[in-house]
Amino acid sequence: MMTTINEMHQIFNLQKIQYDRAQPMTYEERVTVLNQIEALIRDNIPELITALQADFGQRDPLQILSADLTGPLATIAYIKKHLRKWILPAKQRSGLMALTGTKQYVYNEPLGVVGIMSPFNAPIDLALDPAVEAIAAGNRVMVKISEYTPKTAALVQKLSQQYLNEKNFAVVTGEADIAAQFSALDWDKLVFTGGSETGKKVLSAAAPNLTPVVLELGGKNPAVVLPDANKQMTAAKIARSRSGNSGQICLDTDYVLLPTDQLDEYVGLITAQLAQVFPTYINNSEYSAIINDRSYDRILGMLTEARQRGTRLITINPNNELVPYVKRRLIPLTLAINPDRDLQIARNEIFGPILSIFTYDSLDEAIAFINSHEKPLAMYLFGRSSRHLNQIISQTSSGGVDINELSLHAGSHSMGFGGVGYSGMGRYKGGKIGFETFSNQKSVYKQGVLAKYTTRLMVPIHNKRNEKLLKRMLGL
Repeated sequence: MMTTINEMHQIFNLQKIQYDRAQPMTYEERVTVLNQIEALIRDNIPELITALQADFGQRDPLQILSADLTGPLATIAYIKKHLRKWILPAKQRSGLMALTGTKQYVYNEPLGVVGIMSPFNAPIDLALDPAVEAIAAGNRVMVKISEYTPKTAALVQKLSQQYLNEKNFAVVTGEADIAAQFSALDWDKLVFTGGSETGKKVLSAAAPNLTPVVLELGGKNPAVVLPDANKQMTAAKIARSRSGNSGQICLDTDYVLLPTDQLDEYVGLITAQLAQVFPTYINNSEYSAIINDRSYDRILGMLTEARQRGTRLITINPNNELVPYVKRRLIPLTLAINPDRDLQIARNEIFGPILSIFTYDSLDEAIAFINSHEKPLAMYLFGRSSRHLNQIISQTSSGGVDINELSLHAGSHSMGFGGVGYSGMGRYKGGKIGFETFSNQKSVYKQGVLAKYTTRLMVPIHNKRNEKLLKRMLGL
């Protein structure tokens, strides 16, 4: 049952009332809520998989497990191991001033009520992963799951009502009107994951309340293949990753930069990999459908435009099936070789089963190509030369980088995850980094025996003596 605007406001007001600055959630209360979320997932894995498959029409259950369910469980386990320490005031070094009794601390205090908007491609993971970090920091949380996955949203809402108290954690459902109202509420922090253009609207809606916003967007994530890369491994990783969830993953490789003289070899290797992994598409539960008709038509429109412009397109269809298959919205992975720069597949984030391949003759040329686009969420580098790898990292900008791997930086519990520029702002995940994102890091300075001597420095009396002292301190 969809949430009404009035019901959403009621839950929001309840959580605002429950948030008490004078009595923040205790360690035990936070762990209790984390345990409830963990039980919600573990007790209902088959039902959650079924709901997501129903929303997509066809989706790999293993993809659902890895992309939607294991992340929050791993994050909860990691947080519970470290949370007691994180809550304590963190003592900071005072240098020589410590000899005078000066002390400095950072208190991580809860922000209040956090709103989270998750997308269709990983609606559970991208709702619960930031939620558990926000709850660990002592906040109340409300989640709006994408209207493109209504069955999943309805199930998670139903389960949250069974397992949790909505004063701590609640899920709202509904169409775009609910999402618009949700992003305009007076949150203490708002998290949105989705497209860059929608991210602009969310940021605009949050601005009147001065709501701090974490935007996890997307962009054209490049994979740069160096001449000395392991060809078999590189082709296998790129092919398998790009076909996962039919390319509907914000961290997916959007395009590949290959040495010109290795193009044909890599095309053959990628084609062979996909033929092995997906010998058939129709009635293959391991291949994901496109989420809806609008996205299906958008992707086909990109291919039609490229074909009309004479782009070399290679459709990987080993069983010669009648695909694209509109009835189930199935589109096989298609390689687009050196498409013109003004085509949609070269300019816009594809977010579907198309992999553009561009060739380069020098590393400077490849770097210039990357920098001609907006800053991506991720960049993937394949090769052995440390000098060349470091050159690319230092001369480009991206939210994160993987070397000889794909997407794993986003799952690390020791590094934060987020975009830069057009691909987002703010970082979460990464264990303590996520905890700190949803905290106010309050600085506390306790003066020692010098307290009675510093008054003149704080509010200087205008005389020659103090003037000389200040100038000496400033090196003037």
